[in-house]
Formats: sequence, C-alpha cells, structure tokens
Amino acid sequence: MFLTSKRQPQMSNDFNEVIARLSQNYVSNDTGVAVSDRSALRQTTVYACVRIISEIIAQLPLDVQLRQNGTWVTAEDHRVNRVLAEPNEWQTQHDFMQFLVSWAEISGDSYYYKLFNGAREVAGLIPIESTGVSPNLHNTMSVHYDVTTDYGVNGRYLNDRILHHRNFGTEGYRGLSTIRAHSRGIGLAIQLESHAVNSYKNGLQSKKWLELEDDLTEEQEADLKTFLASFSGAENTGKIPYFTGATLHDIGSMSSVDAQYIETRKLQLQQIAANFGVPLFMLNDTENSATWGSGLERISRAFVRFSLYPRLNRIKQMLHREFIRPGAKRSTRINFDTDQFTLGEFKDRMEGYKAGRESGEINPNEASGKERRNRRDGGEA
Repeated sequence: MFLTSKRQPQMSNDFNEVIARLSQNYVSNDTGVAVSDRSALRQTTVYACVRIISEIIAQLPLDVQLRQNGTWVTAEDHRVNRVLAEPNEWQTQHDFMQFLVSWAEISGDSYYYKLFNGAREVAGLIPIESTGVSPNLHNTMSVHYDVTTDYGVNGRYLNDRILHHRNFGTEGYRGLSTIRAHSRGIGLAIQLESHAVNSYKNGLQSKKWLELEDDLTEEQEADLKTFLASFSGAENTGKIPYFTGATLHDIGSMSSVDAQYIETRKLQLQQIAANFGVPLFMLNDTENSATWGSGLERISRAFVRFSLYPRLNRIKQMLHREFIRPGAKRSTRINFDTDQFTLGEFKDRMEGYKAGRESGEINPNEASGKERRNRRDGGEA
C-alpha cells in the first residue's frame, strides 16, 4: 500500500495533541481508578516525566556517519539524514523524535508508516498513534501489525512497512508501557490530586467549628448553612465570618491526617519519577537534591548516564536496523551528539580544549565541531 499526496493525513504533533488522542484504558483494581493513557497524562508528575524525557532527546543533534580511513565522518547529504530532517510534510526532526519517544514512554511502543521511493528506500514516514496498532508475533516467527487509523493507513503489515520503536520490555517484539505497569501508583496519585481539588473547591476548612448557645430551628439551621457556604472554597479565602450567639473555635495546627496526606503525595511523586528515571530536582522537588554525590551536577550526569543513554542507544540501534542497507551496516552508524550533556561551563570547556590541544589529543577544528561552530583554514593542525 502506498499513500498519495491526495490523502496526506492532517495531524498535529504538539505534545498536548498527542495526549488528546490517547484512548486505551487500563484499570487499577487496587485503587478503583480507571487509569488510561489519557487520564494518566493528566496527572502532573506523569505528564512532566514524559515531556522532559521526550523533549530532551528530541533536541539532540542526530547524524548519519560513515567510516572513512578509520575515522567516523558526518555524511551531511546521506539520504537518511534527509528523511530524519523532514520525515513528512508537517513534521520537523524535533517533532519526529518527540513523537517517537513520547509514545514509547506512554504506551510502550511507537510507530511510523514507511513511504518508499522507486529504489525501495525509505523516503518518508507517517506517524501512527500507538492506540491504532496491534503488534502480533506470527507462528512463522515474524511480527505483523494490524493498523487502524482515520487517514488511510489501515490493514495488516509486516515490519518492512512499519517502523517500530520499543520501550524497555520483556516480550521481545513489543515494549512495556510504564503507565500500564505502574497503574496502581498512578491511580493513587490521581486520587490524591482529585481529593485536593475537591477539598479546595467545595469544603469549608474543617479546622474551625461553631459552639452555639441555643438549639436551632430547621429554618435557622438552613440559614446558617447558607451563610457558611459563602465562606467555602479557595476563592473565599480571607473572608471573616461573624456570629451572634455563637463562638468560633480554631483547631490551629496541622492535623496528623493532613501531614500524612502531604507525605503520601510526596511519596507518589517520588515513585512515579523513579519509574520513569527522572531526578526529582527536574520536577521542582529539591528537598533532597544534595543527598547523592556532590549535588545537582552529579545527579544530572547520573540521569544522562543511567536513564537517557539506554534510551538513546535503543533508538540508534532501531534506526540503524530500519534505515541502513545490510551491506553498509558495518561502515555506517547513526549517532546522537551528546556532548552538551558532558561538557561543562564555557570556561571549563575552553580550558579543556586548550589542554587537549597542548597534549595533541584535539585540534582547533575538532573543538569547533564540538561547539557547533564553523571550522577554519589551518585548524586541523
């Protein structure tokens, strides 16, 4: 099946649009909350983790490199570079990678439909929402994909037609959804957020109570309830009630129930962040940011090494498998430029380059390349 220009799908790949299209439901029986991909991404920690991971990876430069005389050289005009830079008429390379990574984090798998040129080389890619694809391992030990979309990419395809990126998983032919695997903790976090919203929206704070001198008639009780309702909710914070024949009491300090609620919310944030491998300081939680290593810089490097690098390696190998012809696989590689993760501040970088030049380990043009600056004549010495 080939798509023609008359049937080009119109899709937005904004992160929020990706969320709006999620539909699969997974129920957490322990919490009683129906946890779907959509509802999970309304939970602030889940949303933040998926956004952070996908946007960080999407901003990294990605190049195809050829091995020439023992050195890897960027092949700027390579056809794969052109496809990745502009996979279709409406996506940029950042859009392509953000879509690829976010769906893998959300549902365990992400997919693109391949468009071929006359030489049977991949010339374009059409994004497919993961909720519309069902991968199956055939008894011939091949994977086929049952695809249902709203824009013409429908039917059963083999892997030569579908680009499939898998998240960490245990089945080999498909990835594992972090949301599905941890729906219980996410369901509890959703319940806690819902409780907080309803408390501020509907409730008079229970730390205050009235002591009445006389019993009330039904009419007086109704009037009192109406009066108290005007002081309920966050929008009425700061209003001062007054009473005749009654005394207003204030319990004062935070109760043990309130303290436990706050602690539980912190614990859920930490658990969800741990499941995604995102450090807490990136979620604006810096309470314990200096308890490992020597602070945020060490934590950042650990995040890159132990959380991002495995993801990047999985993507690189998938793209290499999908795009590079068998005869060229050993002399071609697809590489992320991760220097921005390991390079320090500008002053430190300049001192490092100077030391590298003096030791003969690096020349000026190599330093310029790492800084994404233009090379100059004579800079190879």
